[in-house]
Amino acid sequence: MYAYEHVMTFDEPAGGYDPSAMAGGSSMGQQQVAIKKKKSIKSDSSVDLRGPMEVDGSVKSMGAVTLFGDFVVRDRIEAYGNIDLNGNMTCSGKLKSFGNVKIKGSALCADKVKIFGKLKVEGTLEVQGEIEVWGALTINGYLKCKSLTAYASLTTVGDHSWYEIEETEIIHGAKLVQRTNYEG
Repeated sequence: MYAYEHVMTFDEPAGGYDPSAMAGGSSMGQQQVAIKKKKSIKSDSSVDLRGPMEVDGSVKSMGAVTLFGDFVVRDRIEAYGNIDLNGNMTCSGKLKSFGNVKIKGSALCADKVKIFGKLKVEGTLEVQGEIEVWGALTINGYLKCKSLTAYASLTTVGDHSWYEIEETEIIHGAKLVQRTNYEG
């Protein structure tokens, strides 16, 4: 742990709707949301966070991590369960999940992404390093990375889904194109 780092634990709810974070708007009814700032987040169970939030350190959970809203994480994100993102995220460090990862929105990762479960992108995922996925990879949107290693199948959904690999692409399973988006 870094010397400046303060670890926030989840003995009490920390995420969710906070009415005190809402500032009164103008006469036109606009509201401004205050950005929550944390030094580091660590939990022995699942973490459910509501943005906008800036985390100066890392986010680590012995369970799942759910991010709803906009997030900036200056270090790594690590979960021993699933990671679900509904919103926009920038992660300056590594992203590692021992479960599945589902991205609904936009994510930018500056370092390596390692996922031992499935990866489902419904939106945009840009990784400036390499991606390693042990489960199935499904892209319903756009994926860009320096190198990709997928040990199972890679599926693009719909005619507007695609991916870009700058250097190395290794797919051990099938490469599939699903022309229509089936619910189910």
